[in-house]
Amino acid sequence: MGSKSDARLLVDRIVAAYNSRDVDALVALYQPDITYWSAIDGLQEGADAVREHLDHLHQTLPDEQMRAQTVITDGELIVVEFESIGTNAAGNSYTIEFTEVFELNDGKVSSIKVYLDPEEVARVMS
Repeated sequence: MGSKSDARLLVDRIVAAYNSRDVDALVALYQPDITYWSAIDGLQEGADAVREHLDHLHQTLPDEQMRAQTVITDGELIVVEFESIGTNAAGNSYTIEFTEVFELNDGKVSSIKVYLDPEEVARVMS
């Protein structure tokens, strides 16, 4: 089992890479066979599919910035409550809250499940 401080540091690295649009740094934190489930695009399997999903998010939400509000971990499973703010492609400002559950394997993310209100997603993505 990894340490709680290592898991929290990993969340900080994920947030920093996402906010700086550094998809290479973000994908480097994932296992090659990662699974990622999101209300936006459903199940993504493998690092290449997740990379495409992240590119899509960055194009659709060009100035999004997220922050981890609450992080709970046992070192191998991390539950994070996030808040994201930004402007969507139509120029509308938004704030959205969501929860992600990360499973770790050998210090890298092997699974991500994103929990958020589909109606909020539709509003933000339009």
